[in-house]
Amino acid sequence: MAARDITDGAIAGAVTGLIIGLLTIILGAIGLASIGQYININNVLGGILPGVSGAGLTISASMVLLIFLTIVGLILGIVFGALYERIPTTSAISKGVVFMVVLWVIFGLLIPLILGMGAGARAAGITFASIVTSFIASIIWGALLGAVFTWVARRAAAPTRPVVRTP
Repeated sequence: MAARDITDGAIAGAVTGLIIGLLTIILGAIGLASIGQYININNVLGGILPGVSGAGLTISASMVLLIFLTIVGLILGIVFGALYERIPTTSAISKGVVFMVVLWVIFGLLIPLILGMGAGARAAGITFASIVTSFIASIIWGALLGAVFTWVARRAAAPTRPVVRTP
């Protein structure tokens, strides 16, 4: 675990969260909020993200969503950066996808199933559609996280040209 990876992951995570938030708001604003039934960002982390669409699309709700997703992205990016070298793939994009799919399995599947296992309780909103849509969303989020991580790492890298000093 390199401190550079954690820093790059934090920046990449915050940028990714902001991008996901902006895409969600834009889709809601142009009337494509129904696409959320196919790509459900909210279920990636077990339904903890606020929703913004239709009548709920106000400036204050949009700002809360952007701030919240940026903070969630920052936290996810820090964890991604800390685990970056241990994720068993070669590219940053595939590492991001693997990372988010693992989070999806834990928070999008296991925890809701465990919470819904009480006597007479049903699984907490788990349907085939929610499983598929949150899986697609986790792949998109992970690929975007990996791509932004690569971009941030390249921008933050030391110059590759040697410094030539002339007398």
